[in-house]
Amino acid sequence: MLARQVQGAESMYSNLIDQIESAFYEGFNGGSFSKHGKGYVGPIEIKDEEDFYLIKKVIVGFGSDEITANVRKSILKIFIKNEKQKPIDVVSLRIDADYIDSSKISSKLKNGILEIKLPKSQNCKTVEISVD
Repeated sequence: MLARQVQGAESMYSNLIDQIESAFYEGFNGGSFSKHGKGYVGPIEIKDEEDFYLIKKVIVGFGSDEITANVRKSILKIFIKNEKQKPIDVVSLRIDADYIDSSKISSKLKNGILEIKLPKSQNCKTVEISVD
């Protein structure tokens, strides 16, 4: 009997936490977060730095082993695994492969932010031209 009451309390607590998280993420940033299984996926930020492009994507509630990324035919794709371990496409971004050094692409996941660094190739470097 006590075990059933504890189990019921845990279920109520779990549902309450889910509702709070849902309200927070859906209300945050004008609804820019979406629920995906056990976590949330949020906005993307792209920065053009001197030697690389930096892509930041909010992916909360997933470990690095549940996130994959690849570049194929000039499309950067980021996937998360759902409850059935099937990949779900959360980012599809066209990049110009001539301007990226694909052999040096790196990524890291820290505090729910996935960062992908796309180093610029020599084709992308600014060349100063003297004017006579």
